[in-house]
Amino acid sequence: MSPTIDFATRQAQACHFVQSIAKSHGYVGEEVLSRIDADFRRQIEEALFTKDEMIGTSVITLAKNLYSKDVRFIFELLQNADDNLFTRTTSLRVEPYVSFHVYEDKIVVDCNEDGFNEDNIRAICNVGKSSKTGAQGYIGEKGIGFKSVFKVAWKVEIQSGAYSFSFTHRKGNSGFGMISPEWFWPTEELATPLTRTTLFLHHDSDADGGSAQRQNILDQLEELQPAMLLFLKKLRRIEIKVYDKEDHRVTSSTSLTVHQSEANRRILEKVHTENGHTQSTKQRYHIVESTAQNLPPNENREYSAQEESSRAYSTAPVVLAFPLSEEDSPVIEQQELFAFLPVRQVGFNFLIHSDFVTLANREDIMTTSSRNIRLLDALADAFVVGMRGLCQHPTLKYQWMRYLPKLADFPWGAFWQRLVDKIKEHISSENILILRDSTTLARISHARRLASSHIDQHNQPLFNDLTGRCARYISPDYQEEDLNILQQYGLAWLYHQEFLDRVKMDLSHMSLTSRLRTITDDEWHTRVARQLNISFLEGWPDQIALTRKLKLVPLISGKWVDIFRSVNGVYFATSSNGNLIPSDLGYSLVDPAATALRERKRLFTNLGIKHIHDDDIRGAILRKYESKPNINLEISLCHLSFLHLTHTKDTSLLAYPDIWLYDTSGELHHSRNHTFYFKDTSAYGLWALLGKAKISSIGPNIHFLHEKYEEPVGNVNREEWKQWLGRLGIHTYPRLIKITGTSLESRLTEECQFVAKHLPSDLLGFLRYSSLNGGISLASNEGLDELKALEAPCQGGSMVPLSETYLPLSTLMKRRDEFLRHGETFPFLDLGDSLGEASQWNFLQELGVGTEPDLQFYLKLLVNTNEDPVDPSRIPQLYLRLQSECDNSNDTIRQQNEATVRTFIDYNWLVFIPPYEELCSSWSIPEDCLLDAPAQMKTKHSILPRYRTSFSRSNIDLSRLKKFFGNVLGVPKCSWEHIVDELTHMRATKDSEKAVDMYAELKKMRLSDTSVKDLQNAFESGNDGLVFANDKWYKPSQCLWSSTSTPIRGRVNLSDIYEPDFEKFFVDVLGVRRVDAHLVYSELLELEPSEASVEHVKDLIWNLNALLEIQTPEFTRLPPLPLRFDGKSFSALSSCEFAILDRKALGAIFYDKITILDFKVQEIYQLMSFIKWAGLEGRYLSRLVTETSTLDSDYKLPISDVSQDVSRKAYGLYRIATHFKSHRIQQSGQALYDILRASRTWETRRIQSTLSVTVGNISVEETVDRGDIHIDDADDVLQIYVPRDEELRYGSYLSILPKRLVHWMMTDPAAKERQDIDSDALRLVQGVLQARASFVNQYLDEQGTIDGSIPEVEESPTLVSDPAIAMPATPQRSSPYLSGDSSSEDEYTEQETPATDLTSLGSPGPRLVANRTPFPRQSFSPDPFITSPNERLELATREYRALLLQVASAAKKSHLLSRPLDLADLADALGDNSTSNMKTFYEYDLFGAIKHLQRDFKVGAAGELFVFELLSAMDPSLRDFTRSNWRSTMRKYATAHPDYVDMSSWTGIETSDLEYEDKDGALTEVLIAKGYLQNTWRARRPKFYIEVKTTPGSWNTPFYMSHAQYGKMRSLSTANSIYVIFRVFNLYTGEIGCKIFIDPAKLEEKGQLVFTADKWTVRPQ
Repeated sequence: MSPTIDFATRQAQACHFVQSIAKSHGYVGEEVLSRIDADFRRQIEEALFTKDEMIGTSVITLAKNLYSKDVRFIFELLQNADDNLFTRTTSLRVEPYVSFHVYEDKIVVDCNEDGFNEDNIRAICNVGKSSKTGAQGYIGEKGIGFKSVFKVAWKVEIQSGAYSFSFTHRKGNSGFGMISPEWFWPTEELATPLTRTTLFLHHDSDADGGSAQRQNILDQLEELQPAMLLFLKKLRRIEIKVYDKEDHRVTSSTSLTVHQSEANRRILEKVHTENGHTQSTKQRYHIVESTAQNLPPNENREYSAQEESSRAYSTAPVVLAFPLSEEDSPVIEQQELFAFLPVRQVGFNFLIHSDFVTLANREDIMTTSSRNIRLLDALADAFVVGMRGLCQHPTLKYQWMRYLPKLADFPWGAFWQRLVDKIKEHISSENILILRDSTTLARISHARRLASSHIDQHNQPLFNDLTGRCARYISPDYQEEDLNILQQYGLAWLYHQEFLDRVKMDLSHMSLTSRLRTITDDEWHTRVARQLNISFLEGWPDQIALTRKLKLVPLISGKWVDIFRSVNGVYFATSSNGNLIPSDLGYSLVDPAATALRERKRLFTNLGIKHIHDDDIRGAILRKYESKPNINLEISLCHLSFLHLTHTKDTSLLAYPDIWLYDTSGELHHSRNHTFYFKDTSAYGLWALLGKAKISSIGPNIHFLHEKYEEPVGNVNREEWKQWLGRLGIHTYPRLIKITGTSLESRLTEECQFVAKHLPSDLLGFLRYSSLNGGISLASNEGLDELKALEAPCQGGSMVPLSETYLPLSTLMKRRDEFLRHGETFPFLDLGDSLGEASQWNFLQELGVGTEPDLQFYLKLLVNTNEDPVDPSRIPQLYLRLQSECDNSNDTIRQQNEATVRTFIDYNWLVFIPPYEELCSSWSIPEDCLLDAPAQMKTKHSILPRYRTSFSRSNIDLSRLKKFFGNVLGVPKCSWEHIVDELTHMRATKDSEKAVDMYAELKKMRLSDTSVKDLQNAFESGNDGLVFANDKWYKPSQCLWSSTSTPIRGRVNLSDIYEPDFEKFFVDVLGVRRVDAHLVYSELLELEPSEASVEHVKDLIWNLNALLEIQTPEFTRLPPLPLRFDGKSFSALSSCEFAILDRKALGAIFYDKITILDFKVQEIYQLMSFIKWAGLEGRYLSRLVTETSTLDSDYKLPISDVSQDVSRKAYGLYRIATHFKSHRIQQSGQALYDILRASRTWETRRIQSTLSVTVGNISVEETVDRGDIHIDDADDVLQIYVPRDEELRYGSYLSILPKRLVHWMMTDPAAKERQDIDSDALRLVQGVLQARASFVNQYLDEQGTIDGSIPEVEESPTLVSDPAIAMPATPQRSSPYLSGDSSSEDEYTEQETPATDLTSLGSPGPRLVANRTPFPRQSFSPDPFITSPNERLELATREYRALLLQVASAAKKSHLLSRPLDLADLADALGDNSTSNMKTFYEYDLFGAIKHLQRDFKVGAAGELFVFELLSAMDPSLRDFTRSNWRSTMRKYATAHPDYVDMSSWTGIETSDLEYEDKDGALTEVLIAKGYLQNTWRARRPKFYIEVKTTPGSWNTPFYMSHAQYGKMRSLSTANSIYVIFRVFNLYTGEIGCKIFIDPAKLEEKGQLVFTADKWTVRPQ
């Protein structure tokens, strides 16, 4: 047999099998029915439908549920595809896939699975059966499964292998078409393996609307994420293609693919192409897969007996996916939670998937499910396994912690916090961290981070780690930010004690291996010493003792010692003044190289090493010279160097009477008995002259100092050294004058006589040489030095030493006059008229006499300025002169000049500080100055601000002056540390007046994150912080920033003290906490009774209520609450019983008679967030009050309006009771149905109601004069009494009667216990009472109410003959609108709380019924000539179209927004009698029995059309006003108007019904002219946000605003935009009108619009 024949045979067998199933169902297909006469076909269809209803309860229920549930058919198809077998595809090495081809009228779904078999077909042709297990996997709506496709399709064709069959089902059908297959012969043969499913979509004319349905399908496909492929078992690719209307072109395509790159690695790829542009994205993942064990069952699923016995539900897959970059780095961003499908993001940086129990809407998982809770352990285990895997990667092993969840500052919620805690617990017990120089792994708590103080400049540890298990150093390959994450999980910094252990280990090594003894790097030793000093800085006694026992001190001898065991003490090698101590004096001295480092010296000081005082050392040295010492030349040099360095100006030369020196011949001579000279080899030096004279000596007591003395020991200035030796009597230049005794007795010295005697030709040169080079050095001893340094007469009569004088040259004197003033002197030599040639005085320059206006000259000018200078502006000019002198292209010279200026000014305190406010002028040093600090600072002098203020009128170049102070003097800029010092000074001196200026300065600074952290620490340090508030200083942690004035104990509110622009500084920089819900809640809980005043508690509750919209703290217990009883307000703990006053009427009755929460009714609504969060809804007074009613008279009449007879709605009420499982339903519920059918509805004149309530131990009962409803069910006879007054009766049927009936139906007649009232039940009863009896079942079907188990008894028509029960003779007044008002947004719906049924008690307010239209109709009954629903629908369509035509016509003729009428217009208007031709419309004719919500939409659309036409017809016209300005989703209903048939639906964001930017000002001008806007708007071009509120009644009928609209009303009325309400009224009449309310928020304040908190009901006044 050939393959073709074989396939044909199999196809025939398949056809027979499919047809046998349809036949077994008794199903007649469309093909058969189409061949039957129309009348016979209708009869057959009705018979088949009746049959289906009788035998197919489950199918019919499925058909109904299909359209009442949110069914996501795309996901059902995906799950079905993933459950298929792909053995043939796998054998061909093709990846399993599913594809969606979306056309205008159909969707083609292809899947390369193995294909259908008979078991599959049997399963798909049954309800609630499947060929797949239900223990695990995605489970959609119960019992629907594959049938969900009929949500969008009326027909489904399936072609798989030899099978080709279809299912057909439309809304309203019995549902058997969904399970009864019809065979069709395919037009093409598919390649194998492939299964094709074609969904034929509902048409646009269908109830759900084709375009909206297609968009919904595209939205579902858009929801598909590549990540879903990670959790599907078999599918590896999903393809989506969308085609245009002609089916010729692909408008967009999307491909989702998963690849496995290596073990545990997946790559997700998404390729999307649209409009010729292709976008491709890839995402890599590290996958961890495991199985959770011993799980409880899924509460949302039903299991078969086999699944129950095998506990198939006890295991579940657990998959974690960690996103990676292309470079294998963690991608850190929130990932989705999956339960086979995406659920939501919960805060983790990795994808989570398992078989979770989800909520009904699949928007979250059930956090109380025991199964979900058990899954947390498996998730934590899988996370650790994943981290282990990442640790095997060369780079991820150092980055895995980035996936760790945050432990703080994230709102996890109680359920996910458990997982976070478990992850922390599991990961903390894992050896997972890599240590430095170690192959072993360690726990997080065992490892240690090395602070910057523990490492050297090469980023290496200062000391090696301990070995073996004691090793703790964490690997340096971790990033700092990653270690910061681990710090939350227990990673600690290296403790100081552990650091000391490593120092001790280092010192225990041999000298050649000890780092401390062998490393010579200064930076390394500085860091070590700084770390060792911490024990002393922190005052840790144990660590100090241990440090002192360490051999940390190197001696000059090379030995290392510890202070603890030193007997004779250890001293620094330098004296207390830093001078090097000679080594022959018998002291144990520290190696000077070690003390050269400041930090290391500080360590030695902390250890107890001290300096020897200079005097003690000098004494020890001088004692060696009491007799001729036994010293060598080197020791002599050390002795002299120390004596030189410790010599002071107060030290007399008599202190050195016995100094012995070595001369050039190596002999030791007494310095006082012999004269010593330095060897001077110049032409006229004594040493050269002696050699020239060729004699052995100048004299027996004249010696030349050994050349070794010219190289002193230690840090000694050679010039100072030589000068000091000169003062000891050692000369450089020949002496010319000898001074004897204590008086000045001049005579030539032996040296001068020697030159004159032995070298007369050299005498003049000798004198000139002496003159030019000697200066003060020309003196041979101290007395002669003073003579050579004689004071010469200067101009002005002063006497000044020659070295400090200047030649009175004209250039110098001119410069002096430029900068000095009267009374300020300058040391010019007074030469009289003998100046002559200046060149003859040049040699005086060698003696210190100045001749040039150089740098020193200007410094002399500066130092000679008076302390309190006249004309201080010359001082900055002098500074600028110094700046010019410093400027030099040669960097070396410039730096030298700058150093000279800096040293000179610093030494002489020559920085001039100008006066500022109360601060006087002064002189200072650069170290005490800042360039740009606040001028009023006291710890530092602010240079530029004070100069800018003082010399604002002077022509001073501040930029160059800034350069002088900054570059030359090194004055720094103001930093946050300086401001902190100033604030600290303010705090210490209690001078806090300028603290705000300091904060302002800090606010301007741009600080790094590190600086911000250091700044916060500085503000927090000490007993008191640095935040000044209320005459005290606080730490930032003691402050808060709150927009409310409610105080929080222990916290100061800075917003009460500082301007709002300081908020960012205090909160973001200093870390001051903003008030939040947690803080206010904690404050409430911690209030002491004495602090819990009523007003204070109220303020805190208001604040908490407002903050609950942003943040929800965990509720633990009730805080103190403000209560009221018997006229007194008090605060009490939560144990006190109380009620919440949620109705004004009830408040008027029970106020001050029971304990209530002390808030007004409107305030209670505003506190809804707090009440719901605290779980207080059960304390609403409307819930606690019990109402009983009695008849106040025997007068009663049967109900006059037959449509209001409750018995006529008995079956509908019975169905509602059955649906909500009333206790009155026993068995089939026949008894309840009989009671309802037999019920009587009476009209009576007076009903008395009694209200009772019990709060705590107080019970109150009040009788209300008039009640609205009385129900008596004595003897199982239900009698309902309603008011005789038509107005009162109408209101009762709208509100009170439905609720009383629901109460009665839901009350257990035996136990007298009432079930909780379901708001849906109340809504259904309201609808049933309003509907005609013949439409009750249709209404309940549309609302999804289940059928009763017993049939409805058809009531025979009754002719009314008794006048007592006849309909009134006069026509009944009836409102054309049954639903009151219509809003263009947000249908008014009943909220759960507060209740509304008691609002009419006490003093009733106005009712909606008072606003009925004045155009009555004879009866509520529909037109008797219209019998079928189709005819009724056609009538409603015609009527609604006529209404829209009338509305548009009325708008075009309206002059509401047109220019003022001239006489011609007025005549036309008076002559226009078109309103007389206007039609009055009736509610039922317009809308029939359509849903209340759809009726409201149509009413709203008609009002919007009126406003749109009104604006379009304006004169002058509005520029660019088109349909694009109409932005309401309801405008689609206006397409019933013939002029708007082509108008598309609005799909954008709806901010208001209409939006218009008035660029020309035309609309603004009209509104100003009409008096709606003030003249101030005339020149402005605002944007108008127009909200339309429409009613068939009068303009002052209350209308409703949603919370969103109420918020927009307040936020959109700004300086550039206007929020407007157009109130369209009398919609059904020829007198349609419109009221305009500009800026409703202001109108609310003026009382022109009255807003009530209960659902934002708005009543125009």
